[in-house]
Amino acid sequence: MKISLLKETVASARMIDESKINTNEVQILTRVKIKNMKTNQLMTYMIVSESEANFKEGKLSVTTPIAKGLLGKKVGEKATVSVPSGVLELEVVEISL
Repeated sequence: MKISLLKETVASARMIDESKINTNEVQILTRVKIKNMKTNQLMTYMIVSESEANFKEGKLSVTTPIAKGLLGKKVGEKATVSVPSGVLELEVVEISL
């Protein structure tokens, strides 16, 4: 079963040209620096697919509440995100690759 799942993952994989990734807004494969408006804490995350997610490495799955709230935002825009511990008010400080 595991081998079958891995074969399916490899078969559906796509190569992404980093030069075509737009850093004007938050999207998958961009690194985003955000500021928690309540605590003024700065955090940096990379938005990745579910299979690549690793919170310890700062890689957030595109399906997490924080990533969903940030997708499409531009530098200076704010996002209100509902997480299990409450509501976060986040500001996009920087977007890069």
